[in-house]
Amino acid sequence: MFEIYRSKQNRHHYVAIRQDDDRENPQGIRESQNLAFLTHVADDGEPRIAFDPDEAKSRIERDGFYAFAVTIDIREHAEG
Repeated sequence: MFEIYRSKQNRHHYVAIRQDDDRENPQGIRESQNLAFLTHVADDGEPRIAFDPDEAKSRIERDGFYAFAVTIDIREHAEG
């Protein structure tokens, strides 16, 4: 299971950590004054909009966290 946090300063920036990870970086993210807990994402390997679980696992293993940005553009119609 992943924990997803959202930046309080930039609505496009997010950080993911593993729920069971108690290393220093994940603990710092949980306690950060700049991030707010958003949601949990299951570690089931299923792709999701704006979240790649395989990339997250790789970066969390390396860095203790996975930082990513999401930008949503509203469209009036589908482009072919």
